[in-house]
Amino acid sequence: MKNTLIILFSLTINLFLGQKPILPFTPTCPSYNIIPLRTYTDIPEDQCYYMKDTDNELPDYLGTWTGTWNNKTIYITFKKANRFNAFFKYNKDILIGQFKVVNSNGSILFDNTGLPDDKAKIWGGGFVKDEDNLYGLTYTDRDVCNISGRIMIHFTDASKTQIEWQFSYNSMMISTDCQYHATGIPDVLPKGVVLTKQ
Repeated sequence: MKNTLIILFSLTINLFLGQKPILPFTPTCPSYNIIPLRTYTDIPEDQCYYMKDTDNELPDYLGTWTGTWNNKTIYITFKKANRFNAFFKYNKDILIGQFKVVNSNGSILFDNTGLPDDKAKIWGGGFVKDEDNLYGLTYTDRDVCNISGRIMIHFTDASKTQIEWQFSYNSMMISTDCQYHATGIPDVLPKGVVLTKQ
């Protein structure tokens, strides 16, 4: 029963949050209706809309960032990607994140930097409405018992060299077939940390 619930929960998350890569200007959309990334109104489905970073806000986040917590260091690289949102049915510029976590001895604890961009475990949802400098991301990790969570980031300084990171889990249900069933889910990501641009 637990496994069935976990599978249903995971499928629901992937259905509602899952995003598939698509190249701009595919044969189904010879051209796009471009709208700004911070559009918060309803967008008609299947009408070739593209939420584009017309104000060039995402490039400030791009690159590798690092932060330390609980004797661990995270190295996360943000990239810009264009994704098709299968639920809302439009294209959107987003951030994706690939990360490596090492302990104080330099041993690698988690590393998904070798994954292709379309398999990134962290992907952007967008800027939060009425919050000038807050960007939301989703984390889903099939390698760690399908855990998922929400990440909120924002710049802490005008030079945009530091990001405050806040992470919270969506669910911590652990089935008996999870490799961490006896020990509990490890801290893959920091709950709160300041990241510095490298």
